[in-house]
Amino acid sequence: MTKDRWINRNRNWAVRRYNFWQDYPWIIYPIRFVQWAAVAAILAAVGFVLSIAWGSFGKLPSEEDLSTVTHYVASEIYAADSTLLGRYYFENRSNVQYKEISPQFINALVATEDVRYFEHHGVDLRAWARVFFKSLVMGERSSGGGSTLSQQLAKNLYPRVDYGRYALLINKAKEVFIAMRLEKLYNKEELLELYLNTVPFSENTYGIKVAAQRFFNTSPARLTASQSAVLVGMLKATAVYNPVTKPGNALERRNFVLAKMARYGYLSKALADSLQKDPLSLNYTPITHHKGPAAYFREHLRLELREKLAEIRKPNGMAYNLYTDGLKIYTTIDYQIQAMAEEAVTANMHDLQKVFDRHLNGQHPWEAEDALTTAVRLSERYKRLANAGYSPKAIDSIFQLPVEMKVFKGPNGSENRTMSPLDSIAYYMGLLNAGFLALDPQNGEVKAWVGGISHEFFQYDHVLSRRQPGSTFKPIVYATAIQQGIPPCTYYPNQLRVYPQYENWMPKNATDEYGG
Repeated sequence: MTKDRWINRNRNWAVRRYNFWQDYPWIIYPIRFVQWAAVAAILAAVGFVLSIAWGSFGKLPSEEDLSTVTHYVASEIYAADSTLLGRYYFENRSNVQYKEISPQFINALVATEDVRYFEHHGVDLRAWARVFFKSLVMGERSSGGGSTLSQQLAKNLYPRVDYGRYALLINKAKEVFIAMRLEKLYNKEELLELYLNTVPFSENTYGIKVAAQRFFNTSPARLTASQSAVLVGMLKATAVYNPVTKPGNALERRNFVLAKMARYGYLSKALADSLQKDPLSLNYTPITHHKGPAAYFREHLRLELREKLAEIRKPNGMAYNLYTDGLKIYTTIDYQIQAMAEEAVTANMHDLQKVFDRHLNGQHPWEAEDALTTAVRLSERYKRLANAGYSPKAIDSIFQLPVEMKVFKGPNGSENRTMSPLDSIAYYMGLLNAGFLALDPQNGEVKAWVGGISHEFFQYDHVLSRRQPGSTFKPIVYATAIQQGIPPCTYYPNQLRVYPQYENWMPKNATDEYGG
């Protein structure tokens, strides 16, 4: 094509275009509107992004802030053999290193939550395109999320703020900026470690270490593919996919994760199909304030630790916090002896309760001297109602109204019953309780401590109770006498003694009579 011919051809095209607009002038207006709308949308998007970057919706964390990320870590109490007894916490979390996490769990997490995690730099544009196409174009409600693990970490570290109708858009944009900054500061393994120490599971459980212990009684390093799939499956909605309260949902979600692992080559299809046929196989081991080994001892220790920690300081001069500083507390408790002591108290008190009930033969111990009325007046429910301004007559009426409540039920733990508060107090007054303490006589170390039959229902610690031990103390008295060389046949007169140094205390029997 010659130059002149090319010029004439383009000139003719321009003429035809001009004539078209002259013949159909009404078409130009919607086209121009669309053009200007597109320009306005682009400018608005740019302005929105710049406003986020400049902190119009709250200051973004700096690289210095992100490089020194801290979060609440539970303090842990250990037995003498380093077995975990429990934790003190605001958020039930214990940190773990990346190398201590099972590769099976990492594979399950990446396959389900962010398959291109090791390829992107904080934002997965392909995932965004998928969500946009499926949600807006095809109208699918379950199009999956577009947030990467880095963005999820940003959300865990800096919880979302309510900005009204545009809250989701603003928070998502802020998470993108934070995620990209995190990617600059940490490598992929470090980001995963940080994520898995902050991610929330159900029941005030944070981080993979506590979740593995709680639901499977294992460590993160020992998690199997199936166990990993259960825990990863919970991340979509921790309450909905809790394997304890919603086992059906959890099983379905676990199988979905296993299928994802097979799809992306982390498991063979045959193995995934086989694992999908297995049950959840939980080993649910909750260690809470009331549950777990040595609950009474842990509560007593907590009060002592508060006093001890008030006397010492961190290297920076700050006070230690028992619930957030991740302290390691080692005790003299013998885990095996403690377990046997708790088992013995539970079993024997259950048997003694049966004997006691037969002995009562229909009698009620609370009928003597208005004992039930006194117990009602001392109850927390009565005090709350009285402080709220209710009259004694109104409170008595409330105490006779049946309500749904959870009550102690021997070795089985508890059961739900419908009964009045008055009946519940009478029920508890008929229950026996006990304390158990095992000490090393050579050095005074506490080996086992059981303060009652259930810390959940009875917080009073019978180990700390101040009462005369009665005849159970006689062997100690006799042994001390023999140790001091006093002949076994030595006679002592049976005389009542008063001890002025102990507020004129005198020994007496349960009948208020002295019998020697």
